Amino acid sequence: MSSILKSERKQLILDEIKEKQFLQLEEMVRLLDSSESTVRRDLDELELEGHLRRVHGGAEALTKLQAEESIQEKSIKNIQEKSEIAQKALSLIEDGDVVFIDAGTTTALLVDMLYQDNLTVVTDSIHHATKLVDKQFKTIIIGGFVKQSTDASIGRVAVEQIAQLNFDKAFIGMNGVDEHYLTTPDIEEAIIKKTIIENAQKAYVLLDSSKIGQVSFAKVERIEKVSLLTNHSDGALVNRIKEKTEVIEV
Repeated sequence: MSSILKSERKQLILDEIKEKQFLQLEEMVRLLDSSESTVRRDLDELELEGHLRRVHGGAEALTKLQAEESIQEKSIKNIQEKSEIAQKALSLIEDGDVVFIDAGTTTALLVDMLYQDNLTVVTDSIHHATKLVDKQFKTIIIGGFVKQSTDASIGRVAVEQIAQLNFDKAFIGMNGVDEHYLTTPDIEEAIIKKTIIENAQKAYVLLDSSKIGQVSFAKVERIEKVSLLTNHSDGALVNRIKEKTEVIEV
């Protein structure tokens, strides 16, 4: 193993995180030529010092309140986790349901998995709608201004259309959740998500581990209004969330 100093290891980690935004633990072990336990301790210290955020399988850069990754950037992160969450969401959909499927990378995986009979799907995503039509599902697409970074319809037209509809179940993506609120970087998208929740008999928020503990600019709704679907089932924060709302563990 390398005899590199702790201060040098930590600086190398910070440099890599700044450049790549996300690093897997195995990648850092190779980079530093150090043991996994040593790297974990370095990451724990850097998180306590407020330099990065620990996530399942590695670490990521701290995000600014209004920062938002593109669909392409999101699509390559936490693929296995997102797939497991989508699979669990799939099991909650029954034949004949009317469901809303929000724009997002985890919800995109859910769209790919759908097989139910006599299903009606409402979506605010052009890409979701195209897939749904190809799969011959009854599809309703919400209009409005399309936000390019997330592929979601936003604005007054979209809000008014969603408000006129009712859903058996809604499956929603989210940028962050703490023990009080669901949050997202964009005010207009927050209004869309809130309206979806208000018009669904049951609303499920799909969250991979990188979203737990994150806080974005705009509050969407209190966590009590939804059920959370996640594979991040341990830790003090998750336990506090469980005291307030349903957490379905994958």
